[in-house]
Amino acid sequence: MAANVFAELMARNIKFAQNHTAPPPLSVMAAAVRASGVGTVVISCSDPRLNPYQVFGVDPSIKGLTMVRNAGGRALDSIRTISALQAIGNPRTIVVMHHTDCGMIHYNDEAIRKALLEFAPQEKATIEASKFGEITGSPGTKIIGVKYDLNSGVCTQVLEGVAGN
Repeated sequence: MAANVFAELMARNIKFAQNHTAPPPLSVMAAAVRASGVGTVVISCSDPRLNPYQVFGVDPSIKGLTMVRNAGGRALDSIRTISALQAIGNPRTIVVMHHTDCGMIHYNDEAIRKALLEFAPQEKATIEASKFGEITGSPGTKIIGVKYDLNSGVCTQVLEGVAGN
């Protein structure tokens, strides 16, 4: 099955490449984003039902935007990438996008550790020391939270301390 998906991805890439125009060099793009001050990073869950590019209608006309995806859309897991992006383009806004029925609400750290230990018991010390869902602190940049409803397709801004978000 995986080979069929990979073959499909490669076939789609051939079609994509037929009309592809190369983007400008990264150094040029990074300088433009730094100068404009409009760089934005969207952190979202890697759930395949959630495609932030589609949800926000992202196309090449939106400049200075990049996506970071991980299990549960956790900011803590994104720190290394955000740090690199700060050095490259200095984004001024971070949007954290969570969604309804996220798989991470069904699996706590203990359950994930148990499953990982079954696959890699030799990594017991590393697995037991790992955390898989906590968010702590702020990187000093404006952070905006949004929740995406898988059923309606609507994003709503999450306001701190407001129930029902």
